[in-house]
Amino acid sequence: MSLALPLRFTPAYMSTVWGGRRMEQWRKTLPEGPIGESWDLADHERGMSVVAEGDLAGTPLRELVCRYGKDLVGPSHDGGDFPLLVKLIDANDRLSVQVHPDDRLARQLGVGARGKTECWLMLAEGGELFVGTKSGTTREGFERALAGGDVASQLNRVVAKDGDFFFLAARTVHALGKGCLLYEVQQTCDVTFRVDDWGRVGLDGKPRQLHVRESLDTIDFSASRGAAIDAREVPHPAGGSVRKLAACEYFTVEERRAGHTAGGGNGICSIVTCLAGAGTLATAGGSVRLEPMTTWLVAAAAGPWSATAAPLAGLRLMVAQPA
Repeated sequence: MSLALPLRFTPAYMSTVWGGRRMEQWRKTLPEGPIGESWDLADHERGMSVVAEGDLAGTPLRELVCRYGKDLVGPSHDGGDFPLLVKLIDANDRLSVQVHPDDRLARQLGVGARGKTECWLMLAEGGELFVGTKSGTTREGFERALAGGDVASQLNRVVAKDGDFFFLAARTVHALGKGCLLYEVQQTCDVTFRVDDWGRVGLDGKPRQLHVRESLDTIDFSASRGAAIDAREVPHPAGGSVRKLAACEYFTVEERRAGHTAGGGNGICSIVTCLAGAGTLATAGGSVRLEPMTTWLVAAAAGPWSATAAPLAGLRLMVAQPA
């Protein structure tokens, strides 16, 4: 069966005013200009994933989901698109201050059937980011700061470290900043309400559109947590170590470090991203090569998978599953 082997997809690159060039060290075909995002796994019109190799080469992820359904995704799939989107992000400048609706608000505002809860696994030292409002912030105070050009004073500012993990429930106001390199796992949704853009212009030389009213109606001013999640590294029964990073109603995410480890086999697809090291990712259908900053989708029907490092290499993996 075509789903027996892990699937790799051609990345969809996004040129952004705040993007950088760090992906070039892993991606030899990186387009010219400032590249802010690589959509490594996406079932979305803005950046549809297409199988890169094997029997299914050239097949869009949307077609795979329609054709295989639960065999690809798992028992929670009840039609529609693939539920998760995985991005590699390189910020050479601040992103806009922004917020995403939750499922209920997205439907209420008529912007889609799904909101956007997301999470970030940081991969470099020193990136600046803003997560949530400071304790005690009110809508009125936030509006005054916004009007005065000082919205940053209302936000929790963090200087990130490699390995830091942040969980952002929908309706949490946030902004990535200069120096951030990270993988993001999120609901499949591209609805963003831009609160403030630091007074700059876009790649076309014009100010980017703001959505102040929608943003203020969306922001959860009680979402004040700005610190990284405290996820301790513990032994994994299948080998190596694990940090259990997130388990919410939409996805689970963990980080593995191992010479050999395994997963899957629970009837749900696995998204396996190699963050560092090299080796092989194997299922009963065969094996593929793991290289840094590559993402593979192991279909639910493929069963258990195992990852084995090359000699002296070691593996650092991010593993995500839809809930």
